[in-house]
Amino acid sequence: MSVSKYEFQSKVVEKKPCAIVMEVEVAPAQTDIELSNVYQAIQTTAKVAGFRAGKVPMDLVKKTYPEAARERLIEEVIKKTVFSALEKENFAPIDMPVINTVDYEFGQTLKYVFKAECQPEIKAQDYKGININKEEFKIGDTNINENIKVMLDRNAKLIISKDETVKQDSFVIVNYEGFCDGVAVENIKAKDHMLDLGAENTLKGFKDALVNAKKGDTKDVEIEYPADYTNKVLAGKKVVFKTTIVELKEKQLPELNDDFAKDMGLENLEDLKIKIKESMEQEEKRRQESEVERQIVEHLLEKNKFEVPESIVAQQKEYLIKRMSDYMKKQGADDEFIAKQVEFSKDKYLEEANKNVRLSYILNSIYSEEKLEVTDQEIETEKQKILDSNQARKEEVEKYFTEYKSNISASLKEKKIFDFILNNAKITKTEKDMPITESK
Repeated sequence: MSVSKYEFQSKVVEKKPCAIVMEVEVAPAQTDIELSNVYQAIQTTAKVAGFRAGKVPMDLVKKTYPEAARERLIEEVIKKTVFSALEKENFAPIDMPVINTVDYEFGQTLKYVFKAECQPEIKAQDYKGININKEEFKIGDTNINENIKVMLDRNAKLIISKDETVKQDSFVIVNYEGFCDGVAVENIKAKDHMLDLGAENTLKGFKDALVNAKKGDTKDVEIEYPADYTNKVLAGKKVVFKTTIVELKEKQLPELNDDFAKDMGLENLEDLKIKIKESMEQEEKRRQESEVERQIVEHLLEKNKFEVPESIVAQQKEYLIKRMSDYMKKQGADDEFIAKQVEFSKDKYLEEANKNVRLSYILNSIYSEEKLEVTDQEIETEKQKILDSNQARKEEVEKYFTEYKSNISASLKEKKIFDFILNNAKITKTEKDMPITESK
């Protein structure tokens, strides 16, 4: 940025790898010249009763617009000195410097203090020959059968239970009304409401009170809600739910046969098992890739420690918080609850933001050092892969690749970097049987 020659004094107050704080002083001889220019500029548009615009006498301009002149003077002096001060220190800022304090009165020395940030100068270390433990799970018939059990459970029907005694995993149809200190709580009332006592999110109080009860029984279920509960009507209160058991239901699983497979859109039971195995293999591949990437990231962050610009970390932190807030809003949380969660998690998000920013500098250093490149042909190839499986959406795909080419390029760039690291890593493979996850 070019600036006119200006007489000023500057000194470094504090200097860090990515930041500098400086103090600048401009003597009255210089500010008086600037002040004269400022008043002349104001005079050309000044409006005072009894005078045409631009024809107000200078003494009246100075009397009428002193504060505007002061503010414009400060702005002009900073604009003409701040980058020159940084240039003297060979400091290349990444953004506009932030003015911390300004001290100026007419006829006195103008002093101001500012902070600027720069990109860290780093050369990534220890990114070749990384030791990676790759654990590969073999998918067996037992794993496939467990997945089939889950599918059967998800497609089960609820039928009236032959057993009229409530058990730990019963589905119970209830009527209830909530009372606090003996007074009915507004809108806490339901008829023919179903409770899945086996579900993890069902309140423990209902499970404890209703197990071993029978159809037709009425039970008082006392629930104490925490002060920060999302529903403000219930937050911090003890509520007694007068609950009547209307009906008990149980799951009826569909038969596992070719007809069930056809209901799932497949040819037969054998085809269903093949598709399940293919799906599990794809998920296992994603798990392995995610775990390998985690090991690489942890290694790079451990071996490359350096300071990064606070402003960029702050932006990343705000992005992470917004992403979390948007997700919680979609789940129905109110603004007060979200604000509390943000406050509670702010240190965690600051740490995560710092790691993300540092990792981006490390990856960019590797990309540059190894002279990696994402070509237009590679982007075109990526587009063609998507078109091959989405022929009916050709126009949408073309539009997406036109509008988001930089994002796609960034994604391919990151993949290329991780592929390079992986190709130069020392990988130890361990093959194990996939653990059995008990279906619920």
